[in-house]
Amino acid sequence: MRKDFFSEINEQCESIALIGMPGSGKSTIGKLLAKSLGWQFIDTDDQIQLQAGVCLQDILDQSGYLFLRELEETALCKMLIRRRTVVATGGSAVYSQKAMSHISRNTTIIYLQASVPILLNRIDNLDNRGIACKPNQTFEDLFSERSLLYQKYSDLCVDCGKSTVAQTVAKVSSQLYDYLRTDRSDETR
Repeated sequence: MRKDFFSEINEQCESIALIGMPGSGKSTIGKLLAKSLGWQFIDTDDQIQLQAGVCLQDILDQSGYLFLRELEETALCKMLIRRRTVVATGGSAVYSQKAMSHISRNTTIIYLQASVPILLNRIDNLDNRGIACKPNQTFEDLFSERSLLYQKYSDLCVDCGKSTVAQTVAKVSSQLYDYLRTDRSDETR
């Protein structure tokens, strides 16, 4: 990538929030994207686990999926997203209109999209991953339910299914650059 390419993103974009299913690469892509831009990186799942003192799966096992979603909403709504920050949200962030409204104020929201088979192939520990879903809800059903919300809240959708990590970071950067250069004065989120 050319230096002026990243300069344009730095000038035109305050911050970036990544949304998507577990296994889409929000944390991995977020770290590398932040590094390539010279920005700060925040992972909301990590923040929740630090504050709770236990892993996401333990929160689910002890208090249920709705409690985990509440923790995520609280973490996102309290988050002060500084300029030049990449935020990797938890997969269930989109269930909270309040949280999504808060992060949309000063971030460009990017949906990292991949198919169910690809996501399942990437997730080694599905049963211990800490995925906030209803009891007995299949991953496929969760995907169907969340996909509509990811599309609703995203400014940009990047297909990351068949790409390497490096290719996905390049895709995100390129599509973000193009997005920032378009006139969106009549758009409403």
